[in-house]
Amino acid sequence: MDSGEKALLAESLEGIVRNAAPERLDDALTEFGWRELLEEEPHAAVSILLELQGRGLARSSALDISCTTATGLGGMAAVVFPALAHAGPTSAATVDGSAMTVEVRGIVAVRAEAPDRVVVPAVLDGATVVVQAPWQGSWPGSGTGIAPEAGWVKLDTTLHADSSTVTTDAACWRNLRAAGHRALAHELTGLAGAMLELAVDHVGSRVQFGRTLGGFQAVKHKLADVRLWQECAKLAADAAWEAAGEHERAIAAAIAKVTANRFSEAARQHCQQVLGGMGFTWEHDFHRYLKRAMVLEPFLGTTTALNAELGRELRAGTLPRLAML
Repeated sequence: MDSGEKALLAESLEGIVRNAAPERLDDALTEFGWRELLEEEPHAAVSILLELQGRGLARSSALDISCTTATGLGGMAAVVFPALAHAGPTSAATVDGSAMTVEVRGIVAVRAEAPDRVVVPAVLDGATVVVQAPWQGSWPGSGTGIAPEAGWVKLDTTLHADSSTVTTDAACWRNLRAAGHRALAHELTGLAGAMLELAVDHVGSRVQFGRTLGGFQAVKHKLADVRLWQECAKLAADAAWEAAGEHERAIAAAIAKVTANRFSEAARQHCQQVLGGMGFTWEHDFHRYLKRAMVLEPFLGTTTALNAELGRELRAGTLPRLAML
C-alpha cells in the first residue's frame, strides 16, 4: 500500500470514527471492510484505525480482532485480557480428563451483544496456554473504573470447556500479546498526540505578561520533550511491524508499547502543567484523554514490568542485535 492509498484509507476511516454512533462503530467498520483489510494489510489497518481511535476517544472491537487474527483463532471471539498492570495471564485453568475449568480473572471490552465464544490466556500447570470456550449468558454492557466511557470492565467468572480447545503452543500467547502491544502502541500514540495538540493550542492563544504562554522558554522545553517522545513512539510503533522472526516481533512490540507509554506519561504530566487550571476543569477535554491514557498505559503490562522483561532479555543476550550507528 503506497502513501496515497494510505492517505485515502485514513481519510475514510477518520470519517467513520468521527460520524458513527459509538454503538454502531463496529458495524460501520465491518461494512467498510476493515476486517478484510486486516487480513491483507495488517500494518495499515491497525496503525491507522487505532491511532484515530485514540485521537477520537472512540471504542471498538479492533483490539480483540487484531489479537485473535494474529493468532489464527478467528476474529469474532472476545478476548479476556489479563487484569490491568499484569503483563501475563491472571486466569487459571485445571484439567480433569477431557473437562477443563477456567477461573477467569481479567478485563473485557463491553459489547452490545454477548459473544459466541471467548479467548482466555490462562496458566495451566505452570505454563501459559490460550483457551477457547463457548460463552453463555449476558455480557457486560457498560464500562467501569476511572474511564467508564473507554468500555473496559472486570470479568470474574468460571468457565467450563473441553480440554481439546486449549492451545498449548507458547507462540499463541506470545503472538496474541504482541498484537495487543502493537495496537495499544498506536492507540496511545494517537491519544497522547491529541493531548499535545490541546496543549499547543492553549499556549499559543493565552497571553501572560504581554506574551503568549508558548513564548516562555520553560513552556517550550516541556512541550519539546513531549514532541521528542512522540517521534520516538511513532518510530517504535512502525518498527514493531518490521521485525523478521517471531521472538523479534514480540520484543519489538513490547518496545513499542513501552515507548508509547513513555510518550503518554510525558504528555499527561507536561501538557497538564502548561494547561494550568484549564487542564483540571471538566469543561476542557484534556481530562478525558488523561483518564483514557491511565487505563491504557498499564494494559498488558506497565512500563516498569515491560522494562524489567526487556532487561532480562538483554542480560540473557536474547535481544535482537541493533544496527551499527
